[in-house]
Amino acid sequence: MAHVILTGCTGTAGASMLAQCIKSSKVSRVSILSRRPVKQAEGQDKVKVHIHKDFNSYPDSLLRELEGAVGCIWALGISVSQVKPDEYRTITYDYTLAAAKAFAPLNPAFNFVYISGEGATRTPGRFTQLFARVKGEAETALLALRSEYPGLRIWNVRPAFIDESQNPLKDGPDIMLKKVFGRALPLFRTVWPRGVTPAGPLAELLESCTLDTASKDDVKARVQGKGVTVEEGDTLGVLLTNTGIRRLAGL
Repeated sequence: MAHVILTGCTGTAGASMLAQCIKSSKVSRVSILSRRPVKQAEGQDKVKVHIHKDFNSYPDSLLRELEGAVGCIWALGISVSQVKPDEYRTITYDYTLAAAKAFAPLNPAFNFVYISGEGATRTPGRFTQLFARVKGEAETALLALRSEYPGLRIWNVRPAFIDESQNPLKDGPDIMLKKVFGRALPLFRTVWPRGVTPAGPLAELLESCTLDTASKDDVKARVQGKGVTVEEGDTLGVLLTNTGIRRLAGL
């Protein structure tokens, strides 16, 4: 059984991933990195919350606690509308790259699963929105790290609208954006069903990515198809768009 690192557990993707790891027989240990206590983790024997304030820095004492982890689901993030552009870049790009560099040596083969977002692009134009540009830059930079850390396996995952209505552990701040998306989901299910992914199947897919130990060729043979790109390079790098997520999740 495996040791997994989670971040962003009060958000939609992170909370769903926590619920999946708790019930999974394949995961024996979950290390959550959070700035504050995580209510959903209370009373869960396999889960340990590490209160961590600076996501640009990882002291040796914390890394020793994380040794042996097979992968990380990096769901830490914030809406571009909630912070200034510089802070958004720090959270979305700097924190992500700092974590990938710190975690890569934890295991000879380490899966870093980055929750990006539908609309992210690595080829921005003049009018590309900030979130799409910065998410794409983070994806590109993560893939580039594979040359420095040969055991680092990158999964860039771009879900669109995540339906968390069936997640038993959903929690987090009751902000207006969350309310708006929650009210809009029934409409999206009707007019754009392929743009909505239930949190449960998404979490199961993310778990499989995090625990994957197959060779690049085997992964390519298994996942290649519409909505999925296996990146060039000797080490595994995969892009899952929302279309690919739904296909691999059987939706």
